Amino acid sequence: MAETSVQQPEATPSPDSNRLWEALGLRRRNWPGRYTVLLFLVLLMIVGEPMFAGHRLAQGLASASMSLVLLAALYTLNLSPAYFSVGLLLMVPAFVTRWALHWYRTPELEVFAALSASAFIFITVVGLVRQLFSVKRVTLDTISAAICAYLLMGLAWAFLFAVVAMEHPGSFSKVLLVHSEASPMFMSLHNFFYYSYVCLTTTGFGDIAPASDVARALSILESVTGQMYLAILIARLVSLQVAQSMQGVG
Repeated sequence: MAETSVQQPEATPSPDSNRLWEALGLRRRNWPGRYTVLLFLVLLMIVGEPMFAGHRLAQGLASASMSLVLLAALYTLNLSPAYFSVGLLLMVPAFVTRWALHWYRTPELEVFAALSASAFIFITVVGLVRQLFSVKRVTLDTISAAICAYLLMGLAWAFLFAVVAMEHPGSFSKVLLVHSEASPMFMSLHNFFYYSYVCLTTTGFGDIAPASDVARALSILESVTGQMYLAILIARLVSLQVAQSMQGVG
């Protein structure tokens, strides 16, 4: 007599579990939370850059962290073919030139690497903001996307300030470029990160001030952009949360 095997039905996630993952923004195409991953990598780079400044492995660690941020940022753009295509065209030269600076160092290559990285990050910011204005629910990943866009703006401006410092020496009241055998620009990025976020948040410590017309113009533009972003973003998230609450009541 032939044995009959009884197949057990596959366990399906409970509705409560599905609702939890949906609230965190970690379902379907968005798993495991692309914006949350990007946020973690950006914070890791911002914190890690000054911690390892001057270390013999600083350039390698900086290149690795920057590469991870570039790849994670490109991953966030794959929901839109147009943004992904443009982002890929900008990310590839930024990625390649960043590693090429380990063996071939020229001021022109440094400037090109910084400009391509800045352009790609700005495209990523635009893609993130576009996504924020198309979502219908406020989730953990939505909030991560909003924070990512803000932090990435600071990174993009930092690269522009680094280019200004290289092309126009004396553009800042304090010397921000570190003179080293490695790439001076990328070994000094932690200084430009600091100045950029001071401008973005309009903190204004006063220890570093723009001394050239180009540096002043970019500093003002970044400060205004940062304040406008916060105002518009808060209005958007609040409106989404109110609409979401009203739907829940209804």
